[in-house]
Amino acid sequence: MVLAAVALASTSAYLTRYCISVANTTIEAELGLTPSQMGWVFSAFNIGYLFFQVPGGALGTRFGTRVSLPFLSTLWSALTVWTSAVFSFVPLIASRIAFGAAQAGLVPNTAKVICDWFPVSRRGFGSATIGAAMSVGSVITFGLTAWLLERFDWRTVFQIYSMVGIVWAAGYFWFSRTRPSEHRLVNEAELRLIAGEGSEAEPKPQADSPKRGLTWQRLAVMAGSLSMWGICIQSAFRAAGYIILVTWFPAFLEKGFGITREEAGLMSMAPTAGVIIGTIFGGAIVDWLLRKTGSKRISRTSVGMGALAVCSFITLSAAWTGSPYQLVAAVTGGAIFSGAGSPAAWATTMDMAGKLTAEVMGIMNMTGTLGGLVTPAVLGYMIENIERTGGDWNQVIYVAAGVYLAGSLCWLAIDPNVTVDEPRTST
Repeated sequence: MVLAAVALASTSAYLTRYCISVANTTIEAELGLTPSQMGWVFSAFNIGYLFFQVPGGALGTRFGTRVSLPFLSTLWSALTVWTSAVFSFVPLIASRIAFGAAQAGLVPNTAKVICDWFPVSRRGFGSATIGAAMSVGSVITFGLTAWLLERFDWRTVFQIYSMVGIVWAAGYFWFSRTRPSEHRLVNEAELRLIAGEGSEAEPKPQADSPKRGLTWQRLAVMAGSLSMWGICIQSAFRAAGYIILVTWFPAFLEKGFGITREEAGLMSMAPTAGVIIGTIFGGAIVDWLLRKTGSKRISRTSVGMGALAVCSFITLSAAWTGSPYQLVAAVTGGAIFSGAGSPAAWATTMDMAGKLTAEVMGIMNMTGTLGGLVTPAVLGYMIENIERTGGDWNQVIYVAAGVYLAGSLCWLAIDPNVTVDEPRTST
């Protein structure tokens, strides 16, 4: 029940995060923006998202996830209303930076909930559920926003979506607790199961336990860990590939094939639906391989590397398609394998984090945000140039395939048995 509640937070967050992608051309025309300026609008979210990952995760460590998640959800919902009220480029940029900062704590705090409430052997399932919920939010956003924009102006749609996060925040604060031991519906058998497999939440730290949180010594261990560098850099490449699907892909279909805004929005649902399927499948594979082999390298590393490699080659095949339907089918096939690699990355980060799940997940996701920050802006200039010169739209596909392949190669450096929460490593 707690996992379902947190998954709803991810779905709600993605409603407000990516409704702007479907409204892209509408906002561009109303505010008199160019494609390159819209590229910076997409990237602006990632500026705030980048710098507030670790502070957002620290909120959960300091105040507990029961408080931090509802607070953040209410904040990003209010900032969505601000976005709906702007009439020029600079305020739009500012609102998206602030919105990104508010949503930065979602992933670190969600990862902490999984570590608090799930044993190690079920973290693949927990991670897959959250990843799938995020993409469910994207699918709903593309289809529902395309439908709503034919009936309401984009400002009203944004305001409607903001109410979802506020309602969720109230419900989660009433229902959830930070630790399983604090919830009246959790029994002793469940507590023993969680505590027996390395939960962060059980048992509670003793008074003489080592100081928790980031210290200079722990940061030095992370900086010297090849695995930490690998998991962070693969996150940047994986995010760069995904951000193409959820920012520029509707406009890519609309501009590249001359289809309507509603058609582009509806067709963009397919790749994000593929991510959902792949994420669920990947989570099941990660947990199954760990049970069968007892090896985190096989369970995490092989799945993460293989999934992104296959994704790269299937995505590349989209360059040889001749219709928007064929292109969407190829991109969806690649998206399935992109999603399959996500639970492996989450599980690996939690394994490596030790007792610093929120902080280490925040660092990993912060690095990943660099891909989300750079890619939309670069694509904005690329698409503007393609429109101006009549260039090859397949350039966008080449970029997507390349970043997925680079992400796959990063897994060569990753050992999920290495921990980075203390000034030592264990294998």
